Amino acid sequence: MSRRVESVAVVGRDAPVWLAAAAVQRALGRTGVRVQVVELDSQLSTVDVYAVGPSLAALHRLLGLDERLVLNVCDGVPMVAQRFSNWAKAAQPYFVAYDDEPLPGGDLTFTHYWSKGALEGLRASLQDFSLGTACARLNKVPVPGAEPSPLSASYGYHLDAARYSELAKQLALRLGVEPGVGPRNIQVDGDRIEAIDLADGTRVAADLYLDASGSEARLIGRLAGAQLESWAEWLPCDRLLAASGPELKTLPAFSQVSAFNRGWVGLFPLQTRTGIVAAYRSSAIGDREAAELASVISRMPITGEAVVSELSPGIQCRPWIGNCVAIGRSAIAADPIGALDLHVTHGCISHLMSLFPATAGDFPEAQAYNRSVRSFGSNLRDFQAAHYLLNRRFDDPFWDAIRQVEMPASLKRKVDMFDARAAVPLNDDESFYEQGWADLLAGCGVHPKGYDPRVDSLSDEAHIRKVQQRLRDVAELAKRMPGVDQFLGLEQPASAEVSG
Repeated sequence: MSRRVESVAVVGRDAPVWLAAAAVQRALGRTGVRVQVVELDSQLSTVDVYAVGPSLAALHRLLGLDERLVLNVCDGVPMVAQRFSNWAKAAQPYFVAYDDEPLPGGDLTFTHYWSKGALEGLRASLQDFSLGTACARLNKVPVPGAEPSPLSASYGYHLDAARYSELAKQLALRLGVEPGVGPRNIQVDGDRIEAIDLADGTRVAADLYLDASGSEARLIGRLAGAQLESWAEWLPCDRLLAASGPELKTLPAFSQVSAFNRGWVGLFPLQTRTGIVAAYRSSAIGDREAAELASVISRMPITGEAVVSELSPGIQCRPWIGNCVAIGRSAIAADPIGALDLHVTHGCISHLMSLFPATAGDFPEAQAYNRSVRSFGSNLRDFQAAHYLLNRRFDDPFWDAIRQVEMPASLKRKVDMFDARAAVPLNDDESFYEQGWADLLAGCGVHPKGYDPRVDSLSDEAHIRKVQQRLRDVAELAKRMPGVDQFLGLEQPASAEVSG
């Protein structure tokens, strides 16, 4: 009988390596599995910010990481939505918020009722019916109530990346993960890792190796059969600039992402500073000019250093080869738009833990992991690509060229279905609910020409009442939510009045 996996070596850097190690240790440490980390030099600087969606909170709960601790240590700010401006020259900015999926067994999604109203003259946009967007506009945080509600939304975070990585490291070590110094030599035999010789002269030999080294793909990239499928055709930015600006007097509950003629600039506020990111194509603009434009577009001075790195969006054709599993950017190198970097790490960890090998040896689970992770990654690629391919910045050569690129068939199916009947067909391994996709497509200017015929079972009067009630419910719920400062405990007590 084959023996079980007894040892796991996790090679990588920054938050992904420690999150992956902590997840395995938390789940399997008590069964006798030994988890070792081989830590590579950090690629983070003092200006880097992790912008992450709500899924990270679920990972924190599994790992026993307290939200209040994360926010306090990592200078964190809740992120309810992302606000996109200048992606169409004449259009208003739009939000993509984290509205929760409706409770099962309920009504049609509200998008169909909105679509009918819009076709009959309703002036309210789809995002006006989103609780997440309403909260973002009011700088409110949608915390869950005591009772389940048919209307609910979640929030992600802006986190200081270096501090968060250190927090994840301390968590993993506290759970029992064994640390190791960087690798001096990685021994490979065909499609398997044999051992890793460390800089201190020791050797790590494990049953299973996890590659969390980022785009460098330090382990899996060495194995026979490893190949990266490029997404540059649909995600055209190949350069990333990260910097910091001063703190904002009023903390917003959202990221701000503004397109310019050769890329986009994102603002990710923290409690004591503002993260600034510029993504662009190196053949269209130089690094110095990008830094100057980032300051102009963000309307704030860049304080301290500006760090430039390369982007190569794509996915490993086989994220699990032999005894090596790619995690995070080693498996899926996403574009920075949409705050998906740590979401990719969490997704890969989730797929691995659901398929963690029953025995050491041939690992038949690899095929299922490869299929699921590629599906998961392709869905993320489509969501990110929609921002670029559906842009309406006409007469800008950079953006005009992107619009001419043929969409992936899976994205085109979503766009065509939403255009025809206000529905978004979801695939397996989706990260965004139908509402999130609808917000994005409507924000990009896709206006449905129809809706589900069952909507017409309501009388005109009942339809109007339903639409009006939704608007009232969204407004009332959003007003009751705590503001960002209240949520963070930053509100100053009212000063005492001095009597005359």
